[in-house]
Amino acid sequence: MKRLPRKISGGVSNRFLRLSLRTEFPLDPVVRAGSLLAVYEQKEPEIVDALKQNEISPSEAEALLKAILRTSLDRILQEQNAETAMSDQEIDARIAALEAENQALRDAMKFKDWSLVQPALCAAGEKTSLPLPLPVSPALGRRAASLQRQINMAEMVVLNGEDIRLAAADLLPDAYKEDFDRFLESEIMLSGAIESAVDKATSRDMARKIAATGEIALEFFGDIPLSTITTDKVKDLMFFIQRIPSLHGKKHGNNRFVHDREKATKREEVERADLHDASVRAEIEADETLSLPEMRARLAERLIPRLTMTTVGHHLDRLHGIFRNAQRKLHYSGETRFLTHSDMKEHIKGNSNEKSDPLFVRKDKPKDREAWSQERLKTLLMSPIYTGCASIGRRWQPGPMIIRDAKYWVPLLVMTLGSRILEILQLKKTDLILHNGVLCLTIGITSEHRVKNSDSKRTLPLPQLLIDLGFVEWVHSLPVDQRLLFPSPAGGADIAAIAGNFGKQLKTLYRRLGIADWSEDFYALRKTLSSALDDAGVPENRRQAIAGHAGGTTLNKFYTKRNVSTLKSELEKFDLKVTVAFSDAHDHPVIEDCNLIAKPVARVEVELGKDETASRVRVKSMQTGEILVNAKIAQNEPHSNPAGKGRFWTPQDVAVQLRSIGAAYELSMPQTLQRRQAVENLMTYGYKT
Repeated sequence: MKRLPRKISGGVSNRFLRLSLRTEFPLDPVVRAGSLLAVYEQKEPEIVDALKQNEISPSEAEALLKAILRTSLDRILQEQNAETAMSDQEIDARIAALEAENQALRDAMKFKDWSLVQPALCAAGEKTSLPLPLPVSPALGRRAASLQRQINMAEMVVLNGEDIRLAAADLLPDAYKEDFDRFLESEIMLSGAIESAVDKATSRDMARKIAATGEIALEFFGDIPLSTITTDKVKDLMFFIQRIPSLHGKKHGNNRFVHDREKATKREEVERADLHDASVRAEIEADETLSLPEMRARLAERLIPRLTMTTVGHHLDRLHGIFRNAQRKLHYSGETRFLTHSDMKEHIKGNSNEKSDPLFVRKDKPKDREAWSQERLKTLLMSPIYTGCASIGRRWQPGPMIIRDAKYWVPLLVMTLGSRILEILQLKKTDLILHNGVLCLTIGITSEHRVKNSDSKRTLPLPQLLIDLGFVEWVHSLPVDQRLLFPSPAGGADIAAIAGNFGKQLKTLYRRLGIADWSEDFYALRKTLSSALDDAGVPENRRQAIAGHAGGTTLNKFYTKRNVSTLKSELEKFDLKVTVAFSDAHDHPVIEDCNLIAKPVARVEVELGKDETASRVRVKSMQTGEILVNAKIAQNEPHSNPAGKGRFWTPQDVAVQLRSIGAAYELSMPQTLQRRQAVENLMTYGYKT
């Protein structure tokens, strides 16, 4: 139990925070108390800073004063333009009241009594959604009192017949001196700037992304004037964003049947992730048998992944875009670029505990795509998608149906052409051509196609596997009024979202087939072809041209069309060893067999020693569960123990065993970088020159 400071408890004294550990077990309270302590220590600087700070920032003070000025000038303008004029007696009484108020304001400034201006400041705070620390600080109170006196003097001039635009000209900010009416317009608020940027987005996909960034900014800042957002505030926002879990917003439990479950705020998700990570750290630190590298490796495996720095950088870019749009469309005149990516990363690194804490680990989950293994390729090609499925909604179950649509052809096209998914999903019937006697597909050539860059425009020969499977005949059999080869994935979707939506559908299907993998996902099929062609000795410039990458001075658009025969022979070097035969039952060719050598998978697990080398290695067959190797390693062990009879194995013994197992199994390496590197380093002991 802890007494809450007045600032946190809303100014009410004797309020306490009580946290129950909710457990009867003696070990759990220790772990949970350690977690709470770790979170409190992390938040303590913020709490202390909040308690010490009784002044608002200069930009916030400026926004409050501008709100007071805007409200007062608008009132004076309305009175000036009223149809009924005031009598001389009413004017004299009003001027006398203003002179008396000015005298009272002078006395208040002398005795530092800000009660006269506090109501106006509070009203301005509510109007601009800016919190006003009470009591009012002398600096802000003096500026507000001085401004109110000047407003009163301008009003007296107006009462004597002058126009408010001239009487108040000296009170306006420099950017508005020539445009009094624009100053009277409402302050540009963050919500309005976000809404405008979403409306002016170049696509629905970009609008969705801008809205997501805006949602985080609104939650973090509140709906405040754009003019109050400074570089320091943006730095704080970016530091907060990099703490958001990578799966944020995806565990609310809502679906097509349930819609009313409340979503957690980003701050709540961050706090839950911090509490989980603190609990994990306390548990790992409590194990005194673990080395520091092993502790760090376990943390990297069990901590909740946060947004990658690339994603954080995208949020920064979109925030800048919101400000640039406000400048163009809303007459915003302030800063539009606050940070570079390097400044952002430097700030995040400088405010973390990376240097002082040996166990500091920032876990994210970047997508390091790897080429598909032969086992995964064979599993896909011999799956019910290509050999016969139960129905269009149950393609993972064996059955009599082969449904030749996007889920059938697109993976084959990506696999054999190495094209981007969006490029394939945009193909039209007229993109199938015959050039120099070679059947080809033109990618991104016509104006309606969206491609990544000019090098993505190319002509690729149709692989023999697709010809054998009847792709050309299938294209010719499509309805006359159908232009796209694959209209279903594109139906009703923004062009930029087509690939993502289709990828999610395939991810669900591949999970059912047992071939879903974080590193070897559908998008990695593109990399699979490039790696296979590299292994086959295909020159880099041709591989780049096939993939649609920049590879020289000649644009791929011209190079590929001129060399389709050469590229055809190069593409055929990627041999999937598939047997195709005509099926009378289906009335088209089908895949009968795939002779890729598919090794069984063995998972390699490793514990790290103090020097970050492997201290224990275990290899387990994923098919049978058999433990193939379970070795504790000692670097200084003088004698070999290949049979495992002694207490330790030497690195050479383990490396020889790994090499032997690798000949019969596909080794599944640890996902954690430190563990993977330790295994690969260990395997060098078995290398033979």
